[in-house]
Order: sequence, then structure tokens, then C-alpha cells
Amino acid sequence: MTRFLYRNLEGQRRLVVIAVGLTVLGVGTDILSAFPLKFILDKIVHHLDPQLGPFNTVLTFFDQFGTRNGLTDTETHTELGVILFSGAMLLLVGAIGAVVAYVQLAAAAKVAQDLGAKLRKRLFVHLEHLSLAWHGKQRVGDVVQRVIGNVTDIEKLVTDGLVDLLSGLLTLVGFLAVMLVLSWQFSLLSMVMVPPLAVVIIAYTRWIKRASRQTAKSLGEVAEVANEGIGAITELKAFTLEGWLAHKFFQRVERKRRYGWIAGRRQAEFDPLVLMMVTLSSVAIITVGAWIAFGHGHRYSVLFLTIPAGSLTVGTLTVFLSYSRSLYSPLRALSKLLLLASMGASAAERIQEVLDQPVEESLPAPRTRGRTTVRGSIAYNNVVFGYDEGRPVLHGIDLEVPFGKRLALVGLSGSGKTTLVRLLPRFYEPWSGTITIDGVDIREHPREVLRRNISIVLQDSILFEGTVRENIVLNRRGVTDRQLVAAAKQACIHDTIMRQPGGYEATVRELGKNFSSGERQRIAIARAILRDAPMLILDEPTANLDVEAEAEVMRAVERLTAGRTVIVISHRLSTLGHVDEIAVLEAGRIVERGTYQELKRLGGSFAHLLTEQNRYAAEPIMLPALNGRAAAVNGARANGSKPRSVELQGRRAAAEKRR
Repeated sequence: MTRFLYRNLEGQRRLVVIAVGLTVLGVGTDILSAFPLKFILDKIVHHLDPQLGPFNTVLTFFDQFGTRNGLTDTETHTELGVILFSGAMLLLVGAIGAVVAYVQLAAAAKVAQDLGAKLRKRLFVHLEHLSLAWHGKQRVGDVVQRVIGNVTDIEKLVTDGLVDLLSGLLTLVGFLAVMLVLSWQFSLLSMVMVPPLAVVIIAYTRWIKRASRQTAKSLGEVAEVANEGIGAITELKAFTLEGWLAHKFFQRVERKRRYGWIAGRRQAEFDPLVLMMVTLSSVAIITVGAWIAFGHGHRYSVLFLTIPAGSLTVGTLTVFLSYSRSLYSPLRALSKLLLLASMGASAAERIQEVLDQPVEESLPAPRTRGRTTVRGSIAYNNVVFGYDEGRPVLHGIDLEVPFGKRLALVGLSGSGKTTLVRLLPRFYEPWSGTITIDGVDIREHPREVLRRNISIVLQDSILFEGTVRENIVLNRRGVTDRQLVAAAKQACIHDTIMRQPGGYEATVRELGKNFSSGERQRIAIARAILRDAPMLILDEPTANLDVEAEAEVMRAVERLTAGRTVIVISHRLSTLGHVDEIAVLEAGRIVERGTYQELKRLGGSFAHLLTEQNRYAAEPIMLPALNGRAAAVNGARANGSKPRSVELQGRRAAAEKRR
């Protein structure tokens, strides 16, 4: 925890040093605040003048307001003078303490807020640069909790904890030093409760820290379920899952409550224990100190010390009593500080756990250094990849997409289509094999350069909060209104935008909820058109469009893809007539390649997918049964049976024939 704070307080350490210096001054005022009462009591009860050294001249100034009536020959200062001086001293000390306290708290608040902002910025940027493989294994709510809640715990520790903790430690040292000077024997007696109190503090610190760590973890689980439920509120209502998710949420909340109760109970136990020990110490000081102050001495054989009779005055006893309660007050405050420190330590561990994750490497290799554009010829060479160790999704993929050609990837869900295109921008790294662009391994291209040369339209397009203009331009500089409108018109979204209040300056709410899924998709296509990258990935670009918009967008895509290398994923096979080649994937392997008409005539996997897609169409497409497979399949369907075995046999035969 200390190392974590030291590293992240860079740039603010001078302010921390100033706060520490003020803390020393504040502790000094606390130490001096007990002496005015000592001066008054010693003067009235014992006729003793304060010993102030160079400050005696100040006390002499106040003597003029009093008289020497009732003074002994050994007294120099008047009673009223001592009283006025003590009152002035108390007022001055209080004023200094108030100013110091304000500056301390203000400095702590500034350091805490600056540190919190720095941590959030650093953590967010680090999260942005972590790989998709790491993000895919995390829970969104837990990650958000680290950025928001855990950093807040650090802020609370700095604001409420560090100043109090430092002040408490300095107060302990200062009080002990003064007490030892006044009477080292009585000081040892008054500190008899320190060892057992230290044992209590160490034990409860360990217990509270463990419970706080579990509380922080369970709070992340609560945030995860809440995020899941709110993000899928439509599905939740559609499937009447409110009760099921509420039960799941209640379980997480109950777990957090249980761990929080354990931490709170330990804290509740700790405070009374400290209070009882402080009370016992105060009783010992009052009884023994008063006995000695009235002229009695006592020998404590257990402690091997003797307190001489009359070695304590009433004023000194008052200082000891005041200091003893102040001495234990910081220890009592640990009951609150421990929880803050434990939560802060747990938060620091969770934050550092993320910061320790390696980011995506972005340094270019020597042969591509300085290059900002590529031509766009793509080749996969014996590529193997999977998300979980030992479970490959892609098996030895060999695929070439020459510059300017358009390739479509088709296949059943889970066949590896999206995984294949995710490797191209280096969202993931292949286990083995290579992927090249223009004959250069993509690992030799800086990720930023590589991704700037690829435009992507995903199946579920996300809009960001802001304006429509910002969502199309996406921080690209130098875009004119003419270019913006032209891109929107090509994507068939211009008229829709102009119907919005404010047009291109219309506000986009969270995730684009004020736009339909089709409108969000067309805005994403406008982004790709405006980006004008040499390589284009279309992942189900027309999945959420109506028939009219689909036809218009397909014409826009036709114009967009001219002169570019394009990989398109689509389940709507009837829209793939414009591509140069189609690759059919099954279980992570390419089983067929060819043009739309070639694969349709072949009667293999693609033809089967096309038949299945048009099975319930009003006018089914009739496919030629060149290899007898389609006839067998259709015959089995006519008899009401499931033709799975015939289908598998046909696929195996086709595969063997190709080999």
C-alpha cells in the first residue's frame, strides 16, 4: 500500500511534504494546549511560577494587570498575570491549530482528488490497451467497480485517513516525549496498558483487512449482476426473468452484506476494547497520581521503579491526565482508520492487479517503421487459434485474398468466421501460423497503423454518447460537411439524420438507444465509408436492415468496396452475388471455395446452406442435384425424416473428392 501510494503521488509529493510539516505544527499546538491549565493550577495550588525561559518577558507584560497580594517571597509573577498569559496562550494555540487544520484538510482533499483523477485516467487508458483476450475473461461490472469504487476507496483513505494517521503517530511521539521529561517513572506507569493494546490492534487489523478484501470483491459481483440486468432489461421483461435475476442479485447483495457485517462487527468490538483500556489507564493515573501529588510516594516492585513523594504537582497531574486521554485517542481512532486502511489496501491491490497486466505491444519492426499505409493483399498461412488452451477454434486455415478482391465467409454459427477476421487487426494473436499483409507478417506492423488501414462494420454496431456528427467522424480531423453528408447519403442514413432535432448535431444517447438497430448499422457503414481504408471487414452488414434499406446499402457497399480488399461475413447467402469468392467454414476448417454460382452448382455445403435458408420462402430456390446429395436430402425431408446421416455422408464424400 505504501509503495502504491508513493509511486502514484509523483508530482504531488511536495504538497504532501507541506501537509506533513503542517501536521507537525498542528501536533505541537495540541501538545502545548494542556500547559495553560498546568500553569494556572500550579500557581494557585502550589504557588509555583511557570518556567518559560525566553518567554518570561511576555509573562512579565501581563503581571502589570495583577497584584502581589497573597504571593510568597519566592514568587515573581502575579496570579492574574499567569491567568491572562495562560488564556492568551490557549487562544493563540487554538487559532494556530484551526488554521493548520484547515490547510491540512484542504491539502489532503486536493491530493486525494488529484490522485483519484490520475488513477482513473491511468487505469482507463491501461484498460483500453489491454487485449481482447483479457477483456473476454473479465466481468464488466467488476472492471467498472475497479475504476469507480476502488479508486474512491483510495480517495477516502487519503482524505480521511492519512492526515489523521500521521497526526496520531506524531501526537503519540510528542506526548510520550513530554511525559518522560516531566516524570519518566510516572510515564512508565501510565503506559502499562500499551502492550495489551498493541496486541488488540494487530489482531483486529488482520481480521478487518481480510473482511474488507472480501467485501470489495463481493461488491464487484453486485455491480456485475446489476450491470447485466440493466443492460438486458428488454430481454429480462420479454422472458419474464425479473424474479430470477432479482434472486441472483439478492444472493450477491447478501454475500456483500455478510462480509460487510463481519468487518463492521470487528470494528464494533475493537472500539469498546480500546475504550476500556483507556479508562483503566485513566483510573490508574488519577488514583496513583493524586496520591503522589498529595505528598505520598510509592514503590512498584513489579516495575522496579519508585515514584518519589511530592514529585508530581496538581498541574503536572492534569497534564498527564490530559495527555493520557490524548495519547490513547489516536489508538481509539484506529477503529475507524483500520477500516479505511483495509479498504484502501484492498482497492490498491485490485487496481494494481489490472495495471500489472501487459498491454498490447505496439512497437514496429525495423522493416515497417515509418510506414503508415498498406496496399491490402491478405494471406492466412496454416493459422491455428482458440480462445481456451487446448480447444482450437481454427484448424490450419490457408486463405488468400488478393488486393482489390472481395471474399465472403459463410458457415453455421460457431464455425469460426468472426474469429478468423478478428485475427486480422490483431485483436487476438494466432497460436501458430502467420497472417501477412502485402507479404509482411502483421506482427511487424504497429497495431495503430494496422487498424487505421482496416474499416470494420460489426453486426451489433455501437454508438457513443455525443452527436451524430461525432459518431460518424469518430475523432477524424479535417472532415468537411460535404464529405460527411456524402458518406451518410451513401449509407442511406442522411434523410433519417435530418429528421432528428438538430440534424447532424442531434444528441446520441447511451449506446444509441434513441436510434433503431438498422439506423445504428447505417451510421456504422457511414463511418467505414468516411474512413476510406484499403481493407474492409463487414460482419453481417445488413443484418438489421429492412428490405428497402438493404438494397440501398448493398449498392453503397458495392461502391465502397471498389478498389479495396474486402472480407464480408453474411448469413444472407442471396446477397453474396457481388463477391469474387466465397469460403465455406465448418468447425474451424475451410471446406469449400468458389464463386456463388460455382458453389451453388456444386451441391455441397454451400448449396445445402442455401437450400436450408430458402426452405420456408414463398418461392423456394430450386438447386440442381449434381452429385445426388441434394436429392437424397430432399427425399428424406419429403418422408418426414431427418436427413442428418445422409447429410454427413454427403459432406464426407465431397471432402474426400476435393482432397
